[in-house]
Amino acid sequence: MKSKLFKSMVSACLSLMLISSATTVNAATVKKDSYLEKKGITIKYFGHSSFGISDREGMKIVTDPYDPMLGYTFPSISTKVLTVSHDHFDHNNIAALQSYGQLINTTGNFTNGNIKINGIASWHDPEQGALRGPNTIYTYEINKIKVCHLGDLGHELSEEQINSIGNVDVLMIPVGGFFTINSEEAIKVINSLNPKVVIPMHYTTDASRPLFGDYLAPIDDFTSKIQTEGWNVEKASSLTLTKQMLNTMKTKKVFVLNYN
Repeated sequence: MKSKLFKSMVSACLSLMLISSATTVNAATVKKDSYLEKKGITIKYFGHSSFGISDREGMKIVTDPYDPMLGYTFPSISTKVLTVSHDHFDHNNIAALQSYGQLINTTGNFTNGNIKINGIASWHDPEQGALRGPNTIYTYEINKIKVCHLGDLGHELSEEQINSIGNVDVLMIPVGGFFTINSEEAIKVINSLNPKVVIPMHYTTDASRPLFGDYLAPIDDFTSKIQTEGWNVEKASSLTLTKQMLNTMKTKKVFVLNYN
């Protein structure tokens, strides 16, 4: 009788140990998944040269908000950091945001919590600003991912600018030409920075065509050329990335994001 009771107690203890072990494994898996999610970023395109970069905690960075006359509808959002690459109406409408914690519209090094921002001097044209003035390139380091927004870059990059920008995971680059670099020049800039992901901006769309007409080239002008350089082109409504995903990418990708 005692032997049977002892065996029953041992069996019960083993069952409890197995259940506890399984629970521990599942909890660890959940914790790991949550950690990766927390360390990722999501990029949304608001149209023209405006993007929102958020993580699990909410919107962290917004770039170049525009005047509504462009034809896009700017979302009702707030952000921790707002950057403005230059003082033109299609990039500097800070009143479009509900609120922002820090406005950055000049060159230099800045921090906001775990976000590092670097503003690098450049020009809006190939004549050192004689035609359209200065432009600021911004890099953002958030959750170990480095994003570069070139603003309305109007020329190829110098060695000094390339070194100041450094290694880039995600490059936001104008491709429409006339006011900025065109698709051929954009590809040269991409090759000089060697990013893992490219997101084109500042090209004509159905929304902006009534204002810009044929001055800006359509996105197909860029994508058709960069595909011949070995880049894969994908369309998406938004883009979520982690550093781990970027480090394990086997092909370089261009993401054409839908404007929201």
